[in-house]
Amino acid sequence: MTLFPRVLSNALAGSIIYAMLVTPVSAASIKQAKQSLAANDFETALTELAPLARSGNAEANNLLGLMYLQGNGVAQDTAQAKAYFEVGANTGHLASIQNLNIILEAEYKEELKTVRPAAEAGDSVAQTRLGRMYEFGQGVAMSPADAFIWYQKAAQQNDLNGAMNLARTYNFGIGTEQDLVQAEAIYLQGAKQGHIDSMFFLGTMHFAQVSQAGTDADRQAYAWLKLAADSGHAAAAAMVTRLTLKLGDEVATAEALYTEYRQTLGN
Repeated sequence: MTLFPRVLSNALAGSIIYAMLVTPVSAASIKQAKQSLAANDFETALTELAPLARSGNAEANNLLGLMYLQGNGVAQDTAQAKAYFEVGANTGHLASIQNLNIILEAEYKEELKTVRPAAEAGDSVAQTRLGRMYEFGQGVAMSPADAFIWYQKAAQQNDLNGAMNLARTYNFGIGTEQDLVQAEAIYLQGAKQGHIDSMFFLGTMHFAQVSQAGTDADRQAYAWLKLAADSGHAAAAAMVTRLTLKLGDEVATAEALYTEYRQTLGN
C-alpha cells in the first residue's frame, strides 16, 4: 500500500528539517518523556511532551499521537492521534509516517465499503474515487489498470473529475499506453467547461512542449495556466510568472488569448 502522496513527497526534505529541529535540549526532554512512558507515568509524559509538540518537534508529536491512539493517560481519540502524526510526517519523521499510514489504511478500507458498491451501481463520483484508490493503493492493492477502468467509466458519464483523471492516465501512461494526443483532447474538453485541474494539466502540456500547439504552445500555456491561477491554483500561478519572462514582448498576445478564453467561459 502507498502512503498519502503529499506526505511521501515531503518526506526527504522533511527529514532534513527534522534533523535540524532535534537540539540537545529537546533530545534530553524526549528521553525523559520516554522514561515516563516506560514507567506508565502518562501524566508526566504528557507534561513533558506537550511543549515540545507545540514547538513542532516531530518525535514529540509522534509520541503524543501514540498516547491518543492507545488511550494512554488521555481519552482514546484516533482523530487527535492522526493530527499529531501528520505534524511529524510532514517533517519526514519515519515513525510518524508509519503510524499515520496505519490510520489512513484503516480509513480507506472503511471508505471502500461504501465507495465500491456505489461505483458498481454507476455513481460517477464514486467511480472516480475508486479509481484514485486503485491508482494510489488506498485500501486496495495498487492497480493502475483498474484505476484506468474506473476513470473511464466516470468519464463516460461526463464526470469532469473522472475525465481529468482519465486524461492523466493517458498523459503519463498510468494503466494504459501513453497517448498525449488523447490526453490533450480530454483535458481540453474539461478546460472548456471551466474545470480548474483540466486547465492546469492542459497548460502544463503546452508548457512542456508536448501538445499539438506547435509554435503557439507558450501562448496556449499562458492562457490556460492563468485561468487556473485565477481560481487560486498556486502551481499554475508560478508557471505563469515563468512564461511571462519567457514570452517577453509576446506576452501581450498571450494575454489577449487568455482574455478571449476567459470571456468564452463567462468569467
